[in-house]
Amino acid sequence: MKRRITSSIAALLAGIAISWGSLANAQPMTIEPFKAWSGRLPRDERPPLQSSIAKDSDWARIWKQCRVQGPSPKVDFHKTLGLVAVRRGSLVKFMNMSVENGNLKTNVVVTPDMPDYMSCAIVLIDRSGIKKVNGNPVGQ
Repeated sequence: MKRRITSSIAALLAGIAISWGSLANAQPMTIEPFKAWSGRLPRDERPPLQSSIAKDSDWARIWKQCRVQGPSPKVDFHKTLGLVAVRRGSLVKFMNMSVENGNLKTNVVVTPDMPDYMSCAIVLIDRSGIKKVNGNPVGQ
């Protein structure tokens, strides 16, 4: 009986150690874009409402709306996620992005000047493991 209790306690402690190790390893993973573009939008035009791009039709619309130079590249949205940020400033950039528990957290920096246009920052990132962007479903 004593041996059975000892092995049960050992198994329980091993399970706790495995769970604790999994929690300890659930640190945010830093994300770096592998492609980036910028564009401009007239100040009086309504910017895109979404922050992530997960399908071709949205990609083409945002590319055109932000007046990015050249044709929009082909993107495999099964493997790749697009992000867009539009702010009133001469420079807009994604920085310090991380994924934690499937949620991509983005940080956008913008110059404090107030030009008569809005700047668009568009980036592509690896989509694996991302289920939400800033708490919202992908593609919104």
